[in-house]
Formats: sequence, structure tokens, C-alpha cells
Amino acid sequence: MSREEKMMKKRAAILGAAVKTYSENGFAETTISAIAKEAGVSFGSVFTYFATKEVLFEAAILEPLEEIKPYFSEIEERYSGNPMEMVRNMIDCQLDVFARNKDFLRLSQQVLARPDRYPVLFAELSAFVDVFAERIYPVIERGQKEGCFYEGSPVLMAQSYISLLNGLRLTFIDDHTNLIWSNMKIQALRLFGPVTEGWES
Repeated sequence: MSREEKMMKKRAAILGAAVKTYSENGFAETTISAIAKEAGVSFGSVFTYFATKEVLFEAAILEPLEEIKPYFSEIEERYSGNPMEMVRNMIDCQLDVFARNKDFLRLSQQVLARPDRYPVLFAELSAFVDVFAERIYPVIERGQKEGCFYEGSPVLMAQSYISLLNGLRLTFIDDHTNLIWSNMKIQALRLFGPVTEGWES
């Protein structure tokens, strides 16, 4: 392993530890020492990669968000089929992503709950939701025209769906392999009002 690869691996370990520790204890209660211990690195190593505690907190939000974004912004490119199939495939993928990222999602809830404390990060998360609503809108609209979704506001459907995803990760602490996650995919699909027969199969 090259020196650069070792540094990238150590940085990733620190970032992962920060996401976990911040999500469990909050920003104020989390110490750099605790993050270093979780990551298995020295106290000083943390500052080699992140200048301050605040910079590390921002990275703990923004970098995982960048990894998740494509699943929500590349709707037409990532999910194929008719509107019903696209939404079904989208839900299947996105719920898996949320189920596997419990620490990050709990951390993002702290930001969403305190827009006054984290205005820049709050704006990033809000923009993420807005982009998703914009991208899923035409899919829902096509589905409504084809008669497979109920008539209603596509934006409201998208916002309700995002709210469900956020709530699921806060409500269910089970591992992503738990059956509850598969069952909730059906509930998520219902938010789009499918009216065709056999959609649950």
C-alpha cells in the first residue's frame, strides 16, 4: 500500500469515526479524543486531516451526503422502466441506502433540527431534498397521466416520501437486514398512490 493510500485510509477511518461519534453524542459533547479513539489513531492525527472540530463536523455531513446524492438526483438515469417500475426500483434502492447509513442520517437530523446553529449545512440538506423533488416530479406526473398514480401534488408526494425516509431511520434501529426494511418499502410505495393491481408483488 502506498503512502497516499495509507493516508486516505486513515482519513476515511477518522471521518467514519466522526460520523458515528457525532451522531451518538452531538457536536458539543463529542471530543476529538473520542473520535481519535474510535478511529484507532492518535489525537494529533485527526488534525493532520481536519483543521478543527468544526471542519470535521462539516465533512461528516457533506462527504456522506455527496455519496448519497446520486441515488436521489439521477432518477431517470438510475431507475428504468415505466413510472411504476421506476418508483418501485427507486424505493428499493433508496431504502437500502438509508438503512445502511443510520449514523449519518441521525447526524443529519441534528442539523435539520437546528437551522440557526448550522445554516450552511442546513441549506445543503434542504437543497438535496429540493433536487430530489424536482427530479422525481416528471416521473410522478407521467405515472398520473398513465393512471398508475393517484392525482395529487407530485411535490407533496416527494416531500412526504423524504419525510418517511428520515422518520424510518430514527424510528427503527434494527440492522439493515431486518425484515422491517422490506416491509416498509411497500408503505413507502403507497405514498405515491399506486392504483394498479398487483403493484405489491
